[in-house]
Amino acid sequence: MVAREAVISFSRSAWVRTHKLILETDSLNVVKWLSKPDSTPWRMRRYVVLITNLTNSFLGWSIQHVYREGNSVADSLAKSGIHRSQDLFVTF
Repeated sequence: MVAREAVISFSRSAWVRTHKLILETDSLNVVKWLSKPDSTPWRMRRYVVLITNLTNSFLGWSIQHVYREGNSVADSLAKSGIHRSQDLFVTF
């Protein structure tokens, strides 16, 4: 789950003390699971618990759904990342 990687990265950054996190995803399921953890399938529960525990220490955070077509930059990065042999970390 990419949201997990984003939350972990943010939790380890200096920004965690001064900024709020805004997660945007094209997955309605991820938005639903993180908004209502009880609706999470058991296979994904450990990721949601981890994210919930980490975000409890943030100044604030939110998650929102964006359509894939409206987030073409992130969509193209995700597609190019499928074929990468090494991790890529990009911030804006």
